[in-house]
Amino acid sequence: MDSKVMIVSGGASGLGLAAAEKFAENGYNIVIVDIDQEKGKTAVGKIEALGKEAIFCYCDISNKEQVQDAAKRTKEKFGRADVLINNAGLEVRGSILQCTEDDWVKLYNINLKGIYYMSNAFVPMMVAQGGGAIVNTGSILGYRAVGERAAYSSSKGAIDTLTRSMALDLAENNIRVNCVAPGAIDTPLLRGSINDSPDPEETEKVLGAKSVFHRLGTSREVANVMYFLASDEASFVTGATYFVDGGWSML
Repeated sequence: MDSKVMIVSGGASGLGLAAAEKFAENGYNIVIVDIDQEKGKTAVGKIEALGKEAIFCYCDISNKEQVQDAAKRTKEKFGRADVLINNAGLEVRGSILQCTEDDWVKLYNINLKGIYYMSNAFVPMMVAQGGGAIVNTGSILGYRAVGERAAYSSSKGAIDTLTRSMALDLAENNIRVNCVAPGAIDTPLLRGSINDSPDPEETEKVLGAKSVFHRLGTSREVANVMYFLASDEASFVTGATYFVDGGWSML
């Protein structure tokens, strides 16, 4: 009960799992929120192997009742919430003419309303205990345009504005809110997209060229920044977006 608690949506794999492991290595107990039960249970095992407690909450973050149940389980198990990583997201390809209304609504329900539901459910615990930290996962595509990402890019751009609004509103409760904007990161999701492309080798080369280091980033590199933003080392940082993109944002 003395350990701090970190909650991460989309925590069963990719950036979310890397964040869970990073925080566990630094003494946090972990709540994994995800829709993949098998990977979620595996993630819990990885955290426990690091010597910390973890629970898995099956949860579609666009479902208010499921999110509230995850918060209830967290309070019952750990009694606190110190860090919330709003990481779960959905990518739908398509221009404004190609994207269906159903796709648009589903994406926004997860990428934006999901942050609202998660924050609305977990922040009261932070308020009650006198403070906390939130890190939202945005994307370089909220700032740099690529083809056929109308819904995804616009939702990620909105996360930047939402982050600043949350930071202003929650400052009086000693809660800091920041955002990470990853570039091309070698996650299972991106690797799947690369492998499904007509020329995987060329696709990876093009994505790597978006970085001045000419490579993809790693999930751990993003998790390190998430941890910094949530830590006391960033005690005077709020409402900020940190690009973890290998320099893409300056090109």
